Amino acid sequence: MIDLSNLKIRQDIDRVHLLQWGHFSILMLAFVAEGILDFKIITMCLRILMGLLFYKLYFKTLADLYYSFWTFSAGLALYLSYNLYCVVANQSNLQVFYLYLVAMIILFVQMYILLSPIYYPRVSWWEYDFRYRDDLKVKLYCDELESEARLTDLRRGAGCLSAFKNLEVGTNVKIHADNGIQNFTFLVEIMSRRQYSLGRPSSHGVKFIFNEEYSEKSYDEFYTFWKREKIAKSKKRFTKKVDNA
Repeated sequence: MIDLSNLKIRQDIDRVHLLQWGHFSILMLAFVAEGILDFKIITMCLRILMGLLFYKLYFKTLADLYYSFWTFSAGLALYLSYNLYCVVANQSNLQVFYLYLVAMIILFVQMYILLSPIYYPRVSWWEYDFRYRDDLKVKLYCDELESEARLTDLRRGAGCLSAFKNLEVGTNVKIHADNGIQNFTFLVEIMSRRQYSLGRPSSHGVKFIFNEEYSEKSYDEFYTFWKREKIAKSKKRFTKKVDNA
């Protein structure tokens, strides 16, 4: 279950749905144009039918923000690339080439918007040993109450907080972390909330708020620390696997 009641997020999701309708419509138009120009009406009808079945599932993954959205997107990107190659190789139907190209550009814009911890956070559930997980232990301050959380993702001025405490979407909270030398404190807004299953913490997509008190420079320093920690944990994980082999 995912909560996207934040108005800003709802507006972004509406734009993403519009983009999906965009590359769907252009791809169907490309099928029609290619079928008419090559006089392959039966093939055109079959491609449209298969496309409709594909997009029915594809729209479902986007509506519920399933992670299988990326599998469908990658498959569609490969398919569009293949069609572009075929058009160029056969040196025919320049109009169809532009249709496929525009559909691919719209698809990549849609994927870029959704490639954020707010919509699709990265959580290393498969790694049960917390020493090697790609996350960071932080302290969470909400309504003057302190609780523990784990920062599981950090990208593009946004992150994902994994916590057993359910935080309301739209709430501003403070997070505190340190690297043993420097303390970091940030103000973030809860933009989304995912509940995977009972017994697991909720994943909260957050957006960092920058002002005079919470500078973007501190975020850049913290992001550098975050990347170094990920690299160090990856090396430890690899060393562990080698020692156990």
